[in-house]
Amino acid sequence: MYEFNGITMWSLQALAIDFAIIVLLFVSLKYIKGWVSNLHANDEITERDNFAFGISFAAGLVALAIVLTGVSSGAFAVSLQQEALQMLGYGALAILLIKLGHFFQDKVALRKVSLHSEIVKGNVTAAVIDFGHVVSVAIVIRSALLWVATDGWHGLPIVVAAFVIGSLVLLLVSQYRVQLFKRTNKSGDCLQQAIIDGNLAVGIRYAGFLIGSALAITAATGIAPYVADNINASLLYWAISAVVSLLVFIILHLVTIKIILSGCDISDEVNRQKNVGVAAISAALSFAVGITMATLLGA
Repeated sequence: MYEFNGITMWSLQALAIDFAIIVLLFVSLKYIKGWVSNLHANDEITERDNFAFGISFAAGLVALAIVLTGVSSGAFAVSLQQEALQMLGYGALAILLIKLGHFFQDKVALRKVSLHSEIVKGNVTAAVIDFGHVVSVAIVIRSALLWVATDGWHGLPIVVAAFVIGSLVLLLVSQYRVQLFKRTNKSGDCLQQAIIDGNLAVGIRYAGFLIGSALAITAATGIAPYVADNINASLLYWAISAVVSLLVFIILHLVTIKIILSGCDISDEVNRQKNVGVAAISAALSFAVGITMATLLGA
């Protein structure tokens, strides 16, 4: 069979099938978003010029793209039909897990505010928070997909279990930020109230920290050993590694931001003065620390 740089005609056919399914999944996301939101996507984006809805929809596209990099990694299936079924099945599962993780973060982490209602109203801060939730969940799902070294459908239950563990760790991150905001905010308002009030700086800082945390959790893929013969032990290693990675991330982020923004009351600048610049720096540092950990320690 003709081969160029390891690429054969068969693998090109498999790639074509994968790309077609990926495009189909992206298109379907538009209709799923409208159905879940009980809104028409085109009307919100073009007629009402609802920037918040556009940001929320963009979050779904980014999240799906992130997860699909985990789905499409590894070797092709033994047949084109099986490759198509696996890509379609795992892609549909990815959308489902993204929605479940998103719902979990919204309803459990931020119980006092309805992000959906705020986004419908055009609240950009709520949309930025939503972006952080969706993308961080997608990063965790991708981590689980890369960690489970089992081809085919056999790894599906383990991926779901690893996703649940990662989502619980993300919930710890969200609660940490909620409690930290409550403790450092001089005006006494809670983080949910800041979202309702449209404090964009708070939204940027929160979303950046959540995404950075999810990237740090990716480090668990390179730390926790995956033993196919002992799944329970593997999941325990995964949970411990995820929590340890998160703690290291929090410490590194705290040290780094204190050095770079020395002499700056970050909480006051973000919470009270609504300084988007400081919030952007904080979010960038969260991303930088998280992606560094993921690169150096992740699989």
